[in-house]
Amino acid sequence: MSIYEYICDHLTPSGTLPADFKLPGRTPAEASSSHSALSDMQLVDGALDGIALFHGPSEEADCTPLADLISSTSMGDTESIQAAIEAYFAPSTGHRMLPLEAPLLQWTSDHTDAVNADGLFALAANLLVTTESCECVKLALVLFSMLDTDDNDAVKDAVRTLALSDEFTLFAIHVAETWQDAEEEILRFGQQVHGWGRIHAVEHLEAKSGRVKDWLFHEGVHNTIGAAYSARTVADKIHLATVLTNPAFNDDDFVLASAILDGLLDESSMQGITAMPDRTQLLDGYLHQARRCRMSEQTLNTVLSVRDYLDQNIFQGSGKLHERAEEILHTDDIRSFVQELLAKGQGFRTACRMGIQCTDEMLHAMDTEFNAYADLVDVLPKDNDTLRKLLDIYRRHLPLAMMASGPRDQLGIGEAYRPYHQLSYLVQNLADSTGEGEDLVISALRCPVNANRQMALNVLESWCKDGYEPGDAMRAALQEILTSEPCDDIRAQLEALKY
Repeated sequence: MSIYEYICDHLTPSGTLPADFKLPGRTPAEASSSHSALSDMQLVDGALDGIALFHGPSEEADCTPLADLISSTSMGDTESIQAAIEAYFAPSTGHRMLPLEAPLLQWTSDHTDAVNADGLFALAANLLVTTESCECVKLALVLFSMLDTDDNDAVKDAVRTLALSDEFTLFAIHVAETWQDAEEEILRFGQQVHGWGRIHAVEHLEAKSGRVKDWLFHEGVHNTIGAAYSARTVADKIHLATVLTNPAFNDDDFVLASAILDGLLDESSMQGITAMPDRTQLLDGYLHQARRCRMSEQTLNTVLSVRDYLDQNIFQGSGKLHERAEEILHTDDIRSFVQELLAKGQGFRTACRMGIQCTDEMLHAMDTEFNAYADLVDVLPKDNDTLRKLLDIYRRHLPLAMMASGPRDQLGIGEAYRPYHQLSYLVQNLADSTGEGEDLVISALRCPVNANRQMALNVLESWCKDGYEPGDAMRAALQEILTSEPCDDIRAQLEALKY
């Protein structure tokens, strides 16, 4: 079945793809030669191209072999040319269309006399709907971006269908940009996808109309990859700093602006607000609205993130902005709001960020609704009394005897493995508490899930550097997994452990 047919077969009655749709056989192994660090990961559709565009160096490849095949379309043997192209893009070659696109477009522009438009169209049309290769589909879309397809409804419908997959949205956009109603088409693409495709659509929208700006304000940063990828683009295109000074700005707008600002403040993967020339004006406007708009836990956390950013970054006006953020956070209304959240068993992390003491409330919530609150372990203080209570809660609520069934090579994916993830997270947070919860670390060492044993060994490495000396039970557990460990990397980590 071709890629195009596979997508058509998975369309919902509304004409979109299911939220969990994934192209068949798509793993980074197809491009492991250039992204070896990703070769063992299962990536979402569109990730390799998205990562290359946002995080990789500017990448172009030699398009000569591909150009030679395209120039031969004048001979009319579309079937053999397609076979050669599919061989060129075979997974074992590591060839990808993205780094070939710009050189191929330039070559075509420089060699118009060597390109037969009818032959190119026939090749593109055939590849688009018959190939089982994702990279060949992308080539077909690149070829159509060189041709006039604005009056060809069949081609436009096929391009629109392929645009529904995050793997192809970017290349479909490049075709749509040659159409008269390009902005409307790209907006539709963005509305129908939610991953890398939406990120690309946001990048390519010109945002000249109020309708497009309104969609960007409401939906531009809402994707399944991360708001940070689109936040700066959205803020620039809607002129967020100006939006924040609008007299008609209301509580709903504050929620939308907070989501964009969250993305701007998340600079773990790329620069956001730091790279914006109007950041002082933007933060000033946001804090002005934070003082007057109704607060939710979500927007309060955005204000806290603004405060944290101002704590760590000095620029013109940052000192006064920091004072204003602190004033907002210390108003009676805000602190009463947080107390109301705590009374409902909510807002624990928010309270911790604000320095509001709620240790007893967190421990109570964890003990009464363990699955809902087990992850609060990372914000609990590590004093002896709290740590003792925390460890007792985990001992009571985890089926440790069942879980410690011995090492096996298990990834631990799925809801059934939730207790293993909870144990691993607890153990991770014991790294700075040398010797505490030793029995739980032993349980993690004896788990069948690889991540539990790896985390336990990581913690033991930290403990040993702090002078930890294993007792008899720990030594027995270490010896046990040394003789039965099925994973070479975990065994090597164990053998390197100095205790």
